[in-house]
Amino acid sequence: MNLTIKKFLKHVLDRKTITRLKDLLYWFDCKLIHFASRTTVLTRLYYLFWSSEFTREMYAVINARRRYLFGRVGSSPSSFILRRNIHRLEKGLVMKPRREVFGEGYIAETVDYFKYCLAEDALLSSERIWATSVLQEYFRTVTSTPSIRQAEQVFIDCLPMIPHASGKLDHKPFSVSSLINVPVSFDDFERLCAQRHSVRSFAPIDVPRELIDKAISVAMTAPSACNRQPFKFYIFDKADEAAQIGGIPMGTAGFSKNFRCIAVLVGDLSAYPFEKDRHIIYIDASLAAMQFQLALETLGLKSCSINWPDIDRHEKLMASKLKLEIFHRPIMLIALGYPDIDSLVPYSAKKAPSDVTLG
Repeated sequence: MNLTIKKFLKHVLDRKTITRLKDLLYWFDCKLIHFASRTTVLTRLYYLFWSSEFTREMYAVINARRRYLFGRVGSSPSSFILRRNIHRLEKGLVMKPRREVFGEGYIAETVDYFKYCLAEDALLSSERIWATSVLQEYFRTVTSTPSIRQAEQVFIDCLPMIPHASGKLDHKPFSVSSLINVPVSFDDFERLCAQRHSVRSFAPIDVPRELIDKAISVAMTAPSACNRQPFKFYIFDKADEAAQIGGIPMGTAGFSKNFRCIAVLVGDLSAYPFEKDRHIIYIDASLAAMQFQLALETLGLKSCSINWPDIDRHEKLMASKLKLEIFHRPIMLIALGYPDIDSLVPYSAKKAPSDVTLG
């Protein structure tokens, strides 16, 4: 139901009448859905004139596109464009067989943005080393063309701007054979995954920040589309703050008061120039979240994933607490801490492989 209609009803009608009207409007909404779902045109009209459920997402996406394409006055450039292009170069370097000429269509953009980010001091140390290593390897490997030579000269001109540019530049593609086989058996990993359960009762013990940082370092090794890693962990490790933030989403009533620590995963839609990529923040952050929670298990900590509802009132409250831009989208919360060993956890029966496997 449209939020404006809800506000109007609350101001002029008593609760009993509001309930009846809500039921009537729900019935009418169901009829509209049945009718509007027949064609894409009717669907657009439904969400244009009746439901505003996607308005906030659309506003966030278009502001994210503006940030990606134009930035903002007085702000440093983001590194998302550079991270994407450096990863594209890496994929070209690891292709087998490798093409003699690749990346020619975007190498000029890559080195120009590299230079821009260096001048604005907008890169992390790891990003500088990674970009420099890959660009150096690219120009050493690729067959040169006039446009590639021109881009290489821009890169060479950048080297004096890079701290320790002559140091060890080893953040580049490496052999699969050099990957170390970790002595963790399937049975051990299966037991770790089975051990992880959603714990909602925590002991009144503070969570050491160094343990959280260790778990996040593991989370950041998760795969990410074009290695953008378009998300951040907002950590609240004081009990009062954790309880307050943990009480914002729906579904935590009754147990948020005993939270000792809360992580809020927030995605950054400005990592992408097109609407088609708007769901990647949820995929990438979820991959990292699972590794984060498994890492916590190895450190003696328990956790609970908390669903985030896309509800305007909740979005605004979280944005206010975390000082988020419109294109920053909360994805999920994770409560964590030392477990109350006298508490219970749900059994949560899981589906079998045969239940979820087709073909």
